[in-house]
Amino acid sequence: MRPLVVSIIFPVLFLSQCSKTSSSYEACERADLDYLACSLVVYQSYTYCAESASGVSGSSDTKAAAKFQCDAERLVGSYLCEDIKKKTCGTK
Repeated sequence: MRPLVVSIIFPVLFLSQCSKTSSSYEACERADLDYLACSLVVYQSYTYCAESASGVSGSSDTKAAAKFQCDAERLVGSYLCEDIKKKTCGTK
């Protein structure tokens, strides 16, 4: 029984180590970091936009349009961050 366990576990461990050093794995790790950085920029941009939109004076339609623009920019930014990761890493 023991040789069977060793013959199954050892190749699995070996393959997992190989995959962690492969260039695609490193590219995917980098894509994860890029995604986090991109998401942070989108969040900060949205926060700034929302603060600016809250100071807009005028009718309720004008205020709603300013908020809608911030929401749209955040949505597009989030989509672009996801797209960058998917192109590098594949779908996750």
